[in-house]
Amino acid sequence: MTQLGEANSEGVEPPSLDVDLSLAPRERWQLSAQQKAQAVALLEMYNSELEGFPELISSVAVKAPDLLAPSIHMELSGLAKELGVSLEQVILGNLHYDLLKFVWGCSAFAIETENGPLLARNLDWWTFNKALGQNTLISHFRNGPQGPFQTVGWPGFVGALSGVAVGRFAVTLNAVISNDAGEVAQPVSMLIRRVLETTDSFQAAVEILSETPIASDCLLLVTGVEPGEMVVIERAPNRFALRKPENGFVVVTNNHEMLSDGSPDSGSELQRTSCARFSRVEELIEHSTNRNPEFCFDTLRDPGVQLETTVQQMVFSARDGSVQVRLPESFSPQGLLRE
Repeated sequence: MTQLGEANSEGVEPPSLDVDLSLAPRERWQLSAQQKAQAVALLEMYNSELEGFPELISSVAVKAPDLLAPSIHMELSGLAKELGVSLEQVILGNLHYDLLKFVWGCSAFAIETENGPLLARNLDWWTFNKALGQNTLISHFRNGPQGPFQTVGWPGFVGALSGVAVGRFAVTLNAVISNDAGEVAQPVSMLIRRVLETTDSFQAAVEILSETPIASDCLLLVTGVEPGEMVVIERAPNRFALRKPENGFVVVTNNHEMLSDGSPDSGSELQRTSCARFSRVEELIEHSTNRNPEFCFDTLRDPGVQLETTVQQMVFSARDGSVQVRLPESFSPQGLLRE
């Protein structure tokens, strides 16, 4: 079996997978032998983190058919058969954010450029040997009802935490913890996937992502193709607030800035470092003279922004549908600004 962390290395273009949405849902995820081995290993890792919560496991397994779109449930069923594991294992692995969001971090920002808005993000998630980064997979979805889109994930994951719909919008998710109780509702990763697949514009995506009841809190950064099309959606299960750009950019880390009764201090790394990362990104953007994808990656790598748990770094352009993904170095030795 492929060991977690062996699949990729710094500076190597992540592998990709073609997902044909015109196929029957159970036939869409056709992984290579290596990708299957990676998916099984990752699912084992996900499920081991939930072993101490047997009631949660059984509850999710029972309620999943009602929380997921029928086509997604069939995709998961086909994937389980493809991997030779139980459907319960695949479901729990795919709903990992809503079940264990407290292990997530993330820093993201959007900037105006002469070629349309860019969305940049660090995915911060602790896993053994940075397994999610080393097993990064770019999925290219085609024959969807609103056109092609791409997601950045890993083998065995059918939802979306980071994605771009060509000529429509891009979206990423950051973790946040609020005082609102979780809900028995649609998992946010599956809502993002549905919006990428079925929504025709930035405005429509923002509306659906804002107003649809979801299982847990999150922060969503959405960018479009025209100037000014960028917004942070601060979400609780049944509430939202919109934070719009100022001076041509908007930043999001791991705190509610506008939603009332927001984020408590959990004592986690993502909470302890959130404000400092937010301020550092703002500082770098305000001092920038050439806002382009390379500037975005330099900002994501800055020691005041990148965490030890950073596993993926990416830049999206919704206007042309481009996706650039890099696996981070262990830590950048210098910042962008000089004292």
